[in-house]
Amino acid sequence: MKDFSHENVLSLLGICLPPEGSPLVVLPYMKHGDLRNFIRDEGHNPTVKDLVGFGLQVAGGMEYLASKKFVHRDLAARNCMLDESYTVKVADFGLARDVYEKEYYSVHNKSGVKLPVKWMALESLQTHKFTHKSDVWSFGVLLWELMTRGAPPYSDVNSFDITVFLMQGRRLLQPEFCPDALYTVMIECWHPKPERRPSFSELVSRISSIFSSFSGEHYVLLNTTYVNIDKLSPYPSLLMPYCGTFQPIYTVLL
Repeated sequence: MKDFSHENVLSLLGICLPPEGSPLVVLPYMKHGDLRNFIRDEGHNPTVKDLVGFGLQVAGGMEYLASKKFVHRDLAARNCMLDESYTVKVADFGLARDVYEKEYYSVHNKSGVKLPVKWMALESLQTHKFTHKSDVWSFGVLLWELMTRGAPPYSDVNSFDITVFLMQGRRLLQPEFCPDALYTVMIECWHPKPERRPSFSELVSRISSIFSSFSGEHYVLLNTTYVNIDKLSPYPSLLMPYCGTFQPIYTVLL
């Protein structure tokens, strides 16, 4: 990653090899920390346009990484950083895993590897294979995080049940402050067929249009509700029997 150079990708400055202990990665200082904590902070009052703008920057960084044949595998708000000018930097390096391991990373296979299952594409959950299109799925979840100001996705679904939940055609619900056009983008990112999902270049174009359409200031509250609660199965053709019960949550309390 030391060869990557893009305003929305966190650069690697170097590696330090101390006399004892593990190697240390040297990164630029990110004044405002990670994106998830930033949008959850009650001291910040982002507008819908601000949040969509953050998503647009992430899409730009991911478009660049995809052009370099780089598959991220762990794209989420916790893995993006904000510098002093509020520029979003897509990060990797396992930065979030130690901090959020208990909350977001679950053992999901026999090898004991911990995976961010609620950000993973359906095919990745089934095969443990990752592609640019599985990154697109994760990006859709990141957009949802932005529009809920950092709410945990699928908070009412056990990590070990998420595959069946998604196979039923169910998806995350539309947040209260989320524009319809942006939710349509999210749903397309979560298409069960990877080839039907948009590319990051397409996402940059579409989200840029949504971003440009805003006028005025609409602030997003921390306690948000969902709309379109009747749209539990955007992909009804995938519906299949299931022996459990999922109760959708319509209000997020942080």
